[in-house]
Amino acid sequence: MSEPVPPQDFTDDTLIWPIMVRLQECLCTTLTERGLMPGDCFCGLMPGNDPSWDYEDGMAWVRLVNAYPSTTFPTIDTTPRGSCAAEIAATIEVAVLQCAPTLSVTGVLPSEFDMFEPTRLQLATMKAMKDAIMCCGFDNIVLGQYQPLGPQGGLVGGFWTVDVTGDD
Repeated sequence: MSEPVPPQDFTDDTLIWPIMVRLQECLCTTLTERGLMPGDCFCGLMPGNDPSWDYEDGMAWVRLVNAYPSTTFPTIDTTPRGSCAAEIAATIEVAVLQCAPTLSVTGVLPSEFDMFEPTRLQLATMKAMKDAIMCCGFDNIVLGQYQPLGPQGGLVGGFWTVDVTGDD
């Protein structure tokens, strides 16, 4: 994967951005090594609030959910004006969507047998995602919950949230 060349007219974030890039590298490497990378899929960083599920063969991403001041990680600092000196922490989403059986062109629903392997794949991917997150070498990381996604548009999967701080 080639590295995008950032515009030179601004200064990159040095706290959360490097963490997101490293998480994305760990995720994509782990999925590839375990044979869990969805098809010819997108595996990268995703901006915005709600990723579009436009990659029909599946997709994997790392996305900023929110950022907050924290003097005692991972707690949000709500002290009036105290948050000015606090480190920045963030909640990051690590997600994967795989292909899933859908209604046939004749209107037949997928059978129990049809749903067995995609369920097995979802759980194997969930474990690989967790391993990628926890084995990426961060000191200041708190694993959150896994949330299933889909099926929508023939895709199913889920995401983990993680709280991190640039104070690594």
